[in-house]
Amino acid sequence: MLKKVGLLLVSAVLIVSCSRGNAVTAEEEALPEVPGSIYSLEKPQALDDSFSYVFGYMLASSAGVYGEGIDYQYIARGVLDFGSGASFFSSEEMSRIASEYQRTAMAEAQARLGEISSQNKADAQSFLSVNGQRAGVMTTESGLQYEILESGSGEEANPDSVVSAHYSLTLLDGRLADSSYERGEPTELDLQSVIPGFREGVSLMRVGDRYRFWVPPELGYGETAHPGIEPNSLLIFDVSLLGID
Repeated sequence: MLKKVGLLLVSAVLIVSCSRGNAVTAEEEALPEVPGSIYSLEKPQALDDSFSYVFGYMLASSAGVYGEGIDYQYIARGVLDFGSGASFFSSEEMSRIASEYQRTAMAEAQARLGEISSQNKADAQSFLSVNGQRAGVMTTESGLQYEILESGSGEEANPDSVVSAHYSLTLLDGRLADSSYERGEPTELDLQSVIPGFREGVSLMRVGDRYRFWVPPELGYGETAHPGIEPNSLLIFDVSLLGID
């Protein structure tokens, strides 16, 4: 949430900065001296001062999304220059620099995401080729792998069922991405609206069953990244089917 608010603040500052007309550059006019040091300031008490600090903190925190090349000293200098009305760059130069940097950062992020996606896909394939050899692990025609952990005797699910289930989602590196067990209450799921691998797996179950699914990337989120889940991630579900509506 902090980053989202910070990004809005960055955008607001850029818009205001670029709408002030041609700023006086540092080359044209010496900057006024800043009295004292900003590090001599004590913790603010007044609401205006407190908000000013929070604004600056969020502004700096949001800048981190643009990569490791961010220099926080120049961020502080930019804030002070804005307040004094002086600047190293004209409005037009600021707009060009901001656009160029964002394009570069985006291209680098996309390239990195592509590398992560390719590596995850290779790791998933390697894991599944070994996991499929284990006793008790079955592989469907689609490539979904599953293991029966507990057997029930209730009603059978089908791909169009609406079910009540407990589940956990773990990634290949062991990180827990989601868990209704931890939330302490089961989840109602329309199998028509979930990822293909989960839909196929649950449709194999009876009420009372507990299965573990290994969902290949192409039956999961594929190349789409989700919060906490990288593109082409192998998804490991532990599912207890509690009921069918």
